[in-house]
Amino acid sequence: MSKNIIICGVGGQGTVLAAKVLSQAAISKGEHVLSAETIGMAQRGGSVVSHVRIGDDAFSPLVPQGQADVLIAFEAAEAVRNIDFLKADGTVIVNKKIVQPVTASLSGKAFDTDEMLDYLQKRAAKVVAVDTDQACR
Repeated sequence: MSKNIIICGVGGQGTVLAAKVLSQAAISKGEHVLSAETIGMAQRGGSVVSHVRIGDDAFSPLVPQGQADVLIAFEAAEAVRNIDFLKADGTVIVNKKIVQPVTASLSGKAFDTDEMLDYLQKRAAKVVAVDTDQACR
């Protein structure tokens, strides 16, 4: 049985590196791994999504929508953007910290962490919210 994992965030947060580390760990255990990244505007703080598929029944590197077992989000708004990848009984692991996009800052609009976490809890079987600043301290 395969495991499908989406790792998402914004450029510079290390999502691509995290996918490579996860993939290498699975390979070192003898697992078949396929992975891919969609990085687009990453250098400008844009959205980054990494797909990691572990298991012999994975034939494509991209996780189909509705098939991710786990969504690991380095930024809460990216979790909201990518929630459609998660399967009904999937788990979201999300950083509580918001990385406010420049366009939102310029417009005077603010992202609300609690509102995003509430939305995720309505859409996912399990949500684990992590205060990464506190964890690093």
